[in-house]
Amino acid sequence: MNPVVLPSLQDLLLAIALGAIVGLENEYRMLHGVRIYLGLRTSVFIAMLGYLFALLYYITSNVAVLITAAGVIVIFASLLYEAKVKLVHYPGATTYVATMILFFVGLLSGLGYYQYATIIGVLLAALSFYKREMLSVIGRLTRAELLAAINLLVIAFVILPLLPNMYLGPYQFFNPFAFWLIVSAISLLFFLQYFIIKYSERGILFSTLIGSIISGTGIAFALINLGNKVRSKAKTITYNVLFSANLPMIFGQGLILIYFTTISAPIVYYFLPVLATSSIFLAILWLLGRKELTEKIEAPQKPFPIMQALEFAVLFFVILSVSRLVDAFVPQILPLTMFFSGIANVAGSTVSIGLLFLDGKIAASYAAFLLGLSIAAGVLGKAIVALVSKNRAIKRTVIAASVIFCIVTLAASTVSLTMV
Repeated sequence: MNPVVLPSLQDLLLAIALGAIVGLENEYRMLHGVRIYLGLRTSVFIAMLGYLFALLYYITSNVAVLITAAGVIVIFASLLYEAKVKLVHYPGATTYVATMILFFVGLLSGLGYYQYATIIGVLLAALSFYKREMLSVIGRLTRAELLAAINLLVIAFVILPLLPNMYLGPYQFFNPFAFWLIVSAISLLFFLQYFIIKYSERGILFSTLIGSIISGTGIAFALINLGNKVRSKAKTITYNVLFSANLPMIFGQGLILIYFTTISAPIVYYFLPVLATSSIFLAILWLLGRKELTEKIEAPQKPFPIMQALEFAVLFFVILSVSRLVDAFVPQILPLTMFFSGIANVAGSTVSIGLLFLDGKIAASYAAFLLGLSIAAGVLGKAIVALVSKNRAIKRTVIAASVIFCIVTLAASTVSLTMV
């Protein structure tokens, strides 16, 4: 076992800085009456001790040094923990664990694992500082909310890693890992939407804008599902589907992603017709529904509707499968492929367009045209999702407005091909 880089003065300074961050945070809490036995100097010394063991390991090249380091910090933290328990008569182990983590932060810094050391050190400080806030949030959780959090963790971190990440079936159109990743993403959107709506005065707007960064079609489905339960807020749901679910998709997944994928100003230039028409359409929606967009709405009863997440995943999978089959049978129809891909995931089709441009297979104007098709498809996806709505007002308005928005976007995207 060899260190990644040699211990240096920069490594020592990083260890001291990370120890100081944790120590300063603890000193602040002590000034406000919290009993902590890991102040500024102690925190810095513990991180420096970890660094010194890394230096000693480098000098001797003996793994026994690292084993000794682990033993030393366990003994030191145990003595500190015993002294604390005798003084405060409370067996909390936070200081005990924090002491060992801080030591290994210094050790990682000395071994050259800067990113791990920094991330762990900052997380240690943050988790310690926000202890009261976290306990307050946990105390307000209902049994259903706690079960929802556990189920989400099981779906995303237990089941998902176990699934094979490979395409199966005819024309390799089904990927178990990709399918369950969609279920996990949509479940997360439902979960975030529930808590943002519950604790924010403008929760419906914020949850939609944040969720649309992940998937505009996904958050639209979550909104439609919410509209099926809260019939009195039809206008609020409608305007958020049309405005809030499309805004991040066009300007985030479309404009920003294509630029940072290609670093190409010409693509952005040819994309201006789509941006202009989309901006006008979104501005009209904002003017018509700004009151409804920010209206308060009650949180759904279920923080984690797994059946709705599965329904969307199936719909998403069907669209992706059609896209793959079109690509398999008629690969020359690139615009059609990008259109179907855009219905499922604008971000994915945007990256594909950017890679085609970087490989020199398509020109900037054609890339902007394909991007416009993907955006139009993403808008049309809201109309497809609206078909599952049980509220006629929401269904009619979303479908009509999305179809008009899609047609206008398609017309604007064709202008890209004629621009000089």
